[in-house]
Amino acid sequence: MNKTIHFLLTVLLAGGLSVALQAQIPHLVFHAELGGDEMLPAVNTQGKALVTFLFTPDRKNVDVSGMVVRMDGAVTSAKIRLGKTGETGPEVFDLTPYINDRHIIGQIPAPTALLSNLLTNNVYVEIATTAHPAGEIRGQFTCEVDLDFRAFLTGSQAVPPNNSPAIGFGGFHFPLGSLDLVYAFTVRGINFSDILSADLYEGLPGQSTAPPIHLPGLAGGLIQGLIELDTIDPEFFRKAVEGRYYVVIRTVNYPQGEIIGHLEHVGYFGSLAPINGLQQVPPPIPPSAGFGFSSTTPSGDLDSLTTWVFINNIAPTSVKIHIGDPGQNGPEFQEFGTTATPGFYVKSYPVTEQQLTDFAQGRMYIQVKTAANPDGVIRGVMKNTLRKAYAFDLCNLQMVPPTNSDALGVAVASVDLANCYLNYKMIADGLASDPVDSYFAQANLGANGVAFHATPLSAPVIAGSHEIMAVLGPIIENGGSYVQIATMGYPNGEIRGQVRRQFTCPEVVSTQSVLQLTEVNVGPVPFNDFLSITLNSKQSFDARLVVYDVLGVSSYTQAVKVVEGEQNFTLETKHIPAGFYSISLEVPTENESVLLKKVVKAQ
Repeated sequence: MNKTIHFLLTVLLAGGLSVALQAQIPHLVFHAELGGDEMLPAVNTQGKALVTFLFTPDRKNVDVSGMVVRMDGAVTSAKIRLGKTGETGPEVFDLTPYINDRHIIGQIPAPTALLSNLLTNNVYVEIATTAHPAGEIRGQFTCEVDLDFRAFLTGSQAVPPNNSPAIGFGGFHFPLGSLDLVYAFTVRGINFSDILSADLYEGLPGQSTAPPIHLPGLAGGLIQGLIELDTIDPEFFRKAVEGRYYVVIRTVNYPQGEIIGHLEHVGYFGSLAPINGLQQVPPPIPPSAGFGFSSTTPSGDLDSLTTWVFINNIAPTSVKIHIGDPGQNGPEFQEFGTTATPGFYVKSYPVTEQQLTDFAQGRMYIQVKTAANPDGVIRGVMKNTLRKAYAFDLCNLQMVPPTNSDALGVAVASVDLANCYLNYKMIADGLASDPVDSYFAQANLGANGVAFHATPLSAPVIAGSHEIMAVLGPIIENGGSYVQIATMGYPNGEIRGQVRRQFTCPEVVSTQSVLQLTEVNVGPVPFNDFLSITLNSKQSFDARLVVYDVLGVSSYTQAVKVVEGEQNFTLETKHIPAGFYSISLEVPTENESVLLKKVVKAQ
């Protein structure tokens, strides 16, 4: 745990966003890890998959990449559907045409409302196979984002309500992969020497039973600090997203709580960011004591934004939203009008597609002017929760020198805007063995470099996070890093992938006959005197149909000639006892088999 990095994160949230950090551009990248346990009902399978969505900057198209491994049967369909975890929903679009053997690759026009549903965790992918025609594996899409939560504290929310003029605003910031949660709040109308405590409670105000999470750190007009995750509820983030926490500030005059505020998730495309003199172009001389926060949330259909602004220690003459590149002054976009609560502003306003892109890429900023500083005294980029995210592939051709492996992999990775944490997930198929070495290294495409992070050696999915030096963030963003996987057969590396937003590996077409099957149906279920098997094949080959009992013992075998096109086979099963069985198609010459269906024979 690097406390220095966390101190910098606190400064980032509460008062010091540098121009270098402003220049980082995040991207809309989503991924889904699929397994049988997410199916409804759950499916007992070793099958796994990873599917990534990379939106183009204008959000009109989506680059799709995926890898499907260890399935019970040949893939017959891949559908993108609307629905939360544990729910089923309508199909949005069909990924099946983009499947080539085990690989999913292509670019699709973004369907209407896809992005808005992805941003509310309401999209999943479901893959069916010949063995499980109703679906074998499923996974929910998640966005590569950090988590931000805001709270506006007033006396009217206290229990019982009071008429205190004090108000406060701030929130919590969690960079994905960190072991700590950063918080910062600014308060007006309270003498800091009168504050008894600041605490975070779970439940409803006045009805909490769990011990509070204390928020120490009163300094410089701020309440700021960090909370170690291993000291709080493991379900904290799930509960916080559900809105189950509130902040209480107690004072000498109000020992039960002078101001209280509900903790609210800003969303997976929202913003919570500081406003200060360091971001003003040029910075004011002498430095301004003013500071504050802005928070922005898009509407459900992404055609408008709502922005909250809280300013402390100065008397603004105007508060405006501008659009401009980092480190430069841009034209005015929106102006906040007068407010009943001095220093606190709220405004909803429509945005065009381009203006939404400006918000996504960090080109919108708040500028505050005063009588003494008519050109601006403090400023704050409306930094959102998106991370710098990457979706890429791995293959033999990216190795230096290339190998002769036909293994293939896909991956997703992301780095927070403060360049502190790298998160990643990758999946590979066709490796000579399980990984014996896997790591991230620093080098450009076509060159070998020095490793900076050894990944877990799990298979088929490798996932993890790693605290990185800040200098690595720009290097990764500029394509200067890669991930490499080694196996027993390729101890110096079998496949490699440059960390970027690009897919360059060639398609690998399987020669396995069992993967040429489509549209497999087995019936009746339950069966008695016979089983009928209908299938479609892309090529002809010799095979055998085998009926296995629950112990894996062969109860019946029949040699068959599979031909190109549709065909039907009938198995005589009168002699087979009642019980549970599995039907497999095996190709002895290739030492390959595929499970067609699990069936039961009636009594």
